[in-house]
Amino acid sequence: MPELPEVQTIVSDLSKSLFNKTFSDVIVHDALVLLGPKRKFIQQLAGQTIKKIIRRGKAVVIHLGSREILVVQLMMTGQLIFNADSNRHTRVTFTFLDGGKLLYNDQRRFGRLQIVKNLNEIKYFNILGPEPFSKEFNSLYVQKYFKKSARPIKSLLLDHTFVAGIGNIYACEILFRSGISPKRLTCQISAQEADVIYHQIIDVLEEAIKHRGSSVRNYRDGTGQKGNFNQRLAVYGREGLDCLKCHALIERIAQSSRSTFYCARCQK
Repeated sequence: MPELPEVQTIVSDLSKSLFNKTFSDVIVHDALVLLGPKRKFIQQLAGQTIKKIIRRGKAVVIHLGSREILVVQLMMTGQLIFNADSNRHTRVTFTFLDGGKLLYNDQRRFGRLQIVKNLNEIKYFNILGPEPFSKEFNSLYVQKYFKKSARPIKSLLLDHTFVAGIGNIYACEILFRSGISPKRLTCQISAQEADVIYHQIIDVLEEAIKHRGSSVRNYRDGTGQKGNFNQRLAVYGREGLDCLKCHALIERIAQSSRSTFYCARCQK
């Protein structure tokens, strides 16, 4: 599933390509990806101009001239690619007055597109915690949150009510760089360790954005290219391989129905 760095990369690409473009046509090849009637979706976009594209959590939020909002939740295999050739996984084709074309591809069809007047209409946005790069998300916030939770730290990092946008890949990498075991209960983590985790959250996400995300599976950026951060992953997906720091074998365990990769020697 695309996580914060991947979605932010897509948003940055599309913001450059689609700003002030006006929809001329929308072809829905598979209405399963729409939340709402197909005809209404097409009618709401007809003649609308894109005014702003932002990210909130793992969602792409496209503000229209009508003050309505097109929300794209990519989920596991969703892609938004500008000026590319369609394929058998193309579910929606958006065309613009200048001839440009935006494709929504989705191999597994788990993603969802909908148009709303306010983001509060979507439950996902009502439960999201602060963005990692916001003023609200800081070291003190992390320390206080940790004290009141008895959950494993890995599980908490995946909780979007704590912080928006972190997924499995980056939670594993954050904890490795922090030297913290994914099994540790958050209430047992010291203030100093919490501060380290906070800074690693920021550093890992910023580095991943710089390298345009991780193309572990289906992710492609807004131009259809792969990201490069997967080449820098230290633990995720490396079960049975040597730790890059101590050469012990990377282990994999299941937590909250997700695979966790870590080094038992480096992460205490």
